[in-house]
Amino acid sequence: MSKKRAGAVFVMFLTCGLITQAFAQGRELKFNSNADDIRKIGNLLEEFRQDIIHKDPYSLTKLMLYPNVLFHSIDNQESVDSARKLNAQFDGIGPSALDGFVTLLATSKDKLEEKFQNIEIRQDGDLGLVTFNYDFVINDKIHHSGLEHWQVRKIDGQWKILSVTWTKYSHN
Repeated sequence: MSKKRAGAVFVMFLTCGLITQAFAQGRELKFNSNADDIRKIGNLLEEFRQDIIHKDPYSLTKLMLYPNVLFHSIDNQESVDSARKLNAQFDGIGPSALDGFVTLLATSKDKLEEKFQNIEIRQDGDLGLVTFNYDFVINDKIHHSGLEHWQVRKIDGQWKILSVTWTKYSHN
């Protein structure tokens, strides 16, 4: 490619980048939110935390929109590849882990708690997104931690959990 043509291509890419940036400016995310709903979503988070502390699986499942919500850690690629040795169609998620979690709450003799930090709640109408760092604590010792995302939905005047996904880093 000639220097002249290479220069023209460079100028074209630079111009496209500047045009894209110009369109992006002033187009910040907008949310149709209100303080009352943000507070209620925060209360949902606290109810979830308390249900873990009190080992109350029934109350915890009542916070879910429906019984089969997406409730799963996000595995790394190595884990996905390993699972695909048994199931070539494995999607990297698998079935909801909610049943296993509520069974843990119902049967564990250990002291359990999930601690949340850096909570960010975004809400637009009847849809919300909650993001936070967490530590899952067993007998006062951090077992694993990571980043957790919830999608929540307001229905019949109440906020319910639509999905829960998280990263998981063991501390054992």
